[in-house]
Amino acid sequence: MDSIFKLGFQKKETVRQAAGESLARFIIIAIVAGLPAFLEGFDGEIYSFGSTYIVPSLTGPLYLSIGLILTGYAIGIAIFSLVGGYLFDRYSVKNTVILSVLVFSAFTIMTGFVTTTPELFIARLGVGVGVGIFQPAGVALLGDIFYETRGRAVSVWATFFSIGLFASPYLIEPFLPAFRLPFEISGALAIIILALVIMVIPVTFKKEKPTTKLNIRNVFNRNIILLSISVFFFGIALFAGYLGYFSDYLIKGLLISKGNAAIIASMAGAGGFIMAFPIGYTADKIGRKYMVIITSLLIAFGSLGMFFLFTSFAGLIVSTFIFGAGWGVYVDLLVALGQDSVEDRIVGTISGFLFFIFNVGTIIGGPLYEALLSEGFKKTSLLSVIIPAFLAVLFVVFTKKMTKSTIEEHPEFEKQAS
Repeated sequence: MDSIFKLGFQKKETVRQAAGESLARFIIIAIVAGLPAFLEGFDGEIYSFGSTYIVPSLTGPLYLSIGLILTGYAIGIAIFSLVGGYLFDRYSVKNTVILSVLVFSAFTIMTGFVTTTPELFIARLGVGVGVGIFQPAGVALLGDIFYETRGRAVSVWATFFSIGLFASPYLIEPFLPAFRLPFEISGALAIIILALVIMVIPVTFKKEKPTTKLNIRNVFNRNIILLSISVFFFGIALFAGYLGYFSDYLIKGLLISKGNAAIIASMAGAGGFIMAFPIGYTADKIGRKYMVIITSLLIAFGSLGMFFLFTSFAGLIVSTFIFGAGWGVYVDLLVALGQDSVEDRIVGTISGFLFFIFNVGTIIGGPLYEALLSEGFKKTSLLSVIIPAFLAVLFVVFTKKMTKSTIEEHPEFEKQAS
C-alpha cells in the first residue's frame, strides 16, 4: 500500500480503489479533493464584501458597476462549468482540477493589482473560469466516489467553502479600501492546495467499462429538469442578495459599521461550516431529496430575515447564520441528488450542467438587483432575492426520491461497519 502522499504519482490504484480501502484514506482523499472549495469561498467573499469599496476606488467607465463586474465572474463560471463537468467524464479529473486551480491562482492575484474597472472585470472573469472548471469537477469527484457516502463527501466541499466564507470578511476588513494583500494570500493558498492535489489524488478516477448508447430521456429526466429550475432561481437569489448587494445593503442601507457588517456577513460561513457535515450525513441516512428541501427552506427563510424582517444586529446575525446553514450545502446536495438520478458514466456532465444552470441564474441576479434598486432596498430584495428563493423550494418538492445506487463499487469500510 503506497503512502497517502505518494498516491498522486502512481497509476495502479484509482481514486475509488484507494478511497475504498479504509476510512482514513477516504477521509484524506475527500479533504484534499474538497480544498479547492475553500478557494472559491475565500476569494468570492473577499471580493463580494470588499466590492463596495474596491469598485469606487478604481478608474473606468461608470457602466462597469458592482453588479456588472459580478456578472463577469458569473459568466466565467457558467460557461466553464460545462467544460469542467465534461472533462470529468472524458479525461483525468486530477489534471482538470490542476489546470483550473492554476487559472484561478493567476487571476485571483491579478485582482489585487488592478487599477481600472476593465482590468477588474477581466480578473474576475478569469477567476470565474477557474472556479467554473473545478467546481463541478470537484463536486463530481467527491459525489461519485461511492453512492453510500455521496452526501457526506459533498458536504466536505461545502464545509471548506464555508470556512473560506467565514474567514474572508475578517481578513479584508482591516485593509479596506486597500485590497492587494488579501488577494495575494488567496493566490498563495491556491499554490499550496495545488501541491496537495498533485501528491494525494490518483491520476485515474475509476475503471472504465464498455457502455451502451445513452438515452436522452434518461439524462434529462424529471429530477434533472426540476433540480435545474430550482437551482436557477437560487442562483438569482444568491447573486442578487448575499454575494451581490448584502454588504452594500448593510453598510449603505442600514448604516452598519464595516466591522459589524463583517461579523454579520461571516455568519453565512459559520452556518455552513457548522451544519454542512451533519446535513450531509443525515442526507445519506434518510434520503438526499429531503435534505435538499430542508436546506432550500433555510435559504428562503434566512433571506427573508436578512433583507426584509430584521434590521437589528442580533436579528441579522441569526438570519445570516440560517441562510448560510442552507446555502453551505444546498447546491452540492442538489447536484448529488442529480448524480443519483443518472447513470454513473455521466455524473460529471450532469454535475456540470446543473452548475451551468445555477450560474445562468447568478448572471441574472446582480443586474436584476441593480435595475430594481431605485425602488429601495426592501422592495428590490423582495422581488429579486426572497421570491426566487421560495420558488427554488417549490420545484425541489416535486422531485423523486432516489434509493438505488448507480455505482457498482462499494467501500470496504462501509461493509465492515455494517
